[in-house]
Amino acid sequence: MKVCAGIVLYNPDLERLIKVVDAIVPQVDQLVLVDNASANIGEVQSALSSDRYVWIKNDTNLGIARALNQLMEFADESGYEWILTLDQDGVCGDGYVEGLLAVLSGRQISDIAMIAPLIVDRGEIDAGAFRDVSAGKPFPEIEDVCFCITSGSLTNVKSVLAVGGFNDWFFIDEVDREICLRLLQKEYRLVRVNTVELCHEHGLKTITRRFLWKKVVYHNYTPLRVYYQTRNLVYMLRKYGSAYYPQPYKRWLRLFFAFCVKFVFEPDRIQRLKAFCKGLRDGLAVKM
Repeated sequence: MKVCAGIVLYNPDLERLIKVVDAIVPQVDQLVLVDNASANIGEVQSALSSDRYVWIKNDTNLGIARALNQLMEFADESGYEWILTLDQDGVCGDGYVEGLLAVLSGRQISDIAMIAPLIVDRGEIDAGAFRDVSAGKPFPEIEDVCFCITSGSLTNVKSVLAVGGFNDWFFIDEVDREICLRLLQKEYRLVRVNTVELCHEHGLKTITRRFLWKKVVYHNYTPLRVYYQTRNLVYMLRKYGSAYYPQPYKRWLRLFFAFCVKFVFEPDRIQRLKAFCKGLRDGLAVKM
């Protein structure tokens, strides 16, 4: 089965990106790189000059959702049924793609939209520890899940396009969850292969503080990122309710708590609070 891979780029760390590319190229038939107006794109292209790579360069940053749609459109036009989507820092191990594709052998696959690996956060816990934490509840080799991130997942191109593709309006944040919910609503399956692992590292280090009686773990996101996080979260709560979060009122309370954290702890708090309030306003104002 022919499979292509796609990576969305935005100011990537070149050394890390080369490791990502070198790891995945031997495992797929073609690699597509979508660049969202990276400042270092000239340096990146010079380092990755192979004829095996296809480049899609955007003049401005169109966001992760639009870039993912560009990957889906390319794969569809090029006759690929499945595409592996990766972050610019997610390095796959040997036999990674083969391990995911094994799900398709001898099974009914017409309703499978995404095949995901077991995600391990490199910044918090390693694969062995993750399994130890789950002692007494052994992982099945393959299981249906209600959510998987696009990074490291094999995606069925026709399935995603059939539900309208990724939501460009989201730009960044909640992009993965939103497409998963729409796929589930159309009775597609999301499958995770627990024998295939992908190390995932959060872009920002966590910061731990104590606020009143509670320990708070957070990231100092930029005001622009705070805006999209807040706006898209409000949209998701309004549109999907308990399908998105089992007890929506608790997520609303967490949103208020996040506001308090920004007010108390984060630097440039005025700019972040403005972004938070604007995101809240726009999330409540948008039509469903």
